[in-house]
Amino acid sequence: MEWKPIEARTRAHRVSPRAGLLFVLLAASTAVTTRPATAQAPAPIRSAAWHTTSPNRLISAQVSDGVLTVDGMVGKIDLNYAIQHTGFLYFFEPGVGTAVVSLSPLAGAEKVTGGFDGSKLAFTVEGHSFELSCARPMLSRRRNKEKADIYVRLDASTAALSRYPKMGYGDTTEPPYIWPLSQPEPVTNVHYAVTPPPMPRSVLPETVDTAYAIPSSSH
Repeated sequence: MEWKPIEARTRAHRVSPRAGLLFVLLAASTAVTTRPATAQAPAPIRSAAWHTTSPNRLISAQVSDGVLTVDGMVGKIDLNYAIQHTGFLYFFEPGVGTAVVSLSPLAGAEKVTGGFDGSKLAFTVEGHSFELSCARPMLSRRRNKEKADIYVRLDASTAALSRYPKMGYGDTTEPPYIWPLSQPEPVTNVHYAVTPPPMPRSVLPETVDTAYAIPSSSH
């Protein structure tokens, strides 16, 4: 009796170590893919108006003995800044807000033709006029030193930022803004709602009791 066919069939059912390892890996990958996907938290969405990088056109200006006027009233004098390659200028007025000025288009901004005009920077935004006048031309590094168009946006959310006007510059279009050379406001204990003291009795008018003022019925 020959057992060779049986041995052949037995050898056919044997599995090599490599094939067994392959089967194990395939089973593990199938188990991983059949698991339910876990929910991932959505990435935070940053405001489209937020800018942390400089615009295409930067501002280089020399402010000498500058005078800032808002709505026809002088708000700041003796402004001296050496501004080199900055993105935006900031002008703050109490009760109004911060005007953000750029040489490049800005989200929510209005274009002002000829905003820079020699030694003067003037614009009107949302009914408020701003003007910065200097002793000499500000944009001295530009080929055209006389005029340049600007884009202005008013941030009214900062209307209560300070009690005094400010001028600054930086590379962001949302608060907190940067105010170089601005001194911190002193701490004061002055209260604007004060109750006056009572008046002296000597200055109060004399009154007569109405009971004594009624004439007697016997007369």
